[in-house]
Amino acid sequence: MRKVDIVSGAVFVIFGAVTLIQSLQLSFFAEGVPGPGFFPGLLAGALMVTGALLVVTRVAKPEGAFEDFAWPTAWQARRSLGLWIAALGSVLLIGIVGFLLAMFVLVGVLLFVIEGRRSLSAVATVIITPLLAYGLFGVLLQVRLPLGLFGD
Repeated sequence: MRKVDIVSGAVFVIFGAVTLIQSLQLSFFAEGVPGPGFFPGLLAGALMVTGALLVVTRVAKPEGAFEDFAWPTAWQARRSLGLWIAALGSVLLIGIVGFLLAMFVLVGVLLFVIEGRRSLSAVATVIITPLLAYGLFGVLLQVRLPLGLFGD
């Protein structure tokens, strides 16, 4: 597992560096708000830092300190596949029903279907998370979010 982690960390660092180099061609801030290079630059920095931390923590410990690589169980694979299908579905829905409704569907599927949560806090999360995301991106950062059939 140690070698897999070291290679994975190195790939994250390299991918982050390439992304950072490309994002430097875009403006970081434009007209007092985050520009098109803001998120890619931020993401690239986070990728490089986490990749480097993974490499450093794995190199610092001896080989025997880590367990062997284990393939995911069928249950874990189904959950992972469900997550990818939910994400893809929300991407496809966003142009049709808009950002807010697609986010409600995504968070609902993740919590109720994939995670199997059936609590009041899960319902609150399904309601609050899309509203907070809309407030952050649509209101605070003034990003034009897709409105789908319900808007222009």
